[in-house]
Amino acid sequence: MKKWQWLIASIVFVVIYSCNYYGDIATKRVIHSVVYSSDDLVMMRKAVVNMLSNEDQQLPVSADVSISQLQLFETIDRFNDGYLLVYDEPFVLNALYDGMIVFTGHTKYNGKTVSVVYDTGDTVTFGFVDDFYVLPYTTVTKGAVVATKKSGELYIQIERNGEVLNMEETIRWLKEQPI
Repeated sequence: MKKWQWLIASIVFVVIYSCNYYGDIATKRVIHSVVYSSDDLVMMRKAVVNMLSNEDQQLPVSADVSISQLQLFETIDRFNDGYLLVYDEPFVLNALYDGMIVFTGHTKYNGKTVSVVYDTGDTVTFGFVDDFYVLPYTTVTKGAVVATKKSGELYIQIERNGEVLNMEETIRWLKEQPI
């Protein structure tokens, strides 16, 4: 690179770094929302789905019973940024809406974990699952099997508009899910 290009790159770096380090909270929120949000993934997925979708729409004739099992937790406790739900019965975690898997793997605090960005804009992370059946950056349709959970604790974290839902909002979100 030429000297003037290095100079411009250095100036841009210093401006971004100083805004991030010394800037006001509004500037930090803008940088955080641009860098860490999944809005661009949702927008790109919707555009691709619209381009590739068939005109033949399938109508569901019955609801999947395992979706309602997410609502049947015994207790709920705060854990890290999300909550631990305790279940007595094993069940299958299905995709609640169309979306994209953004993470599958093992984390230090949540064990086997699956994160899904739904077309609704919500990012849902399920931890302590027993088995997952999806790969990262694959799309899922409503009702598709994402993971299985035996009885015990299930970690859930719901993020909407870049903010993690509190306990009351999480419980309300769980109750609003289709049965």
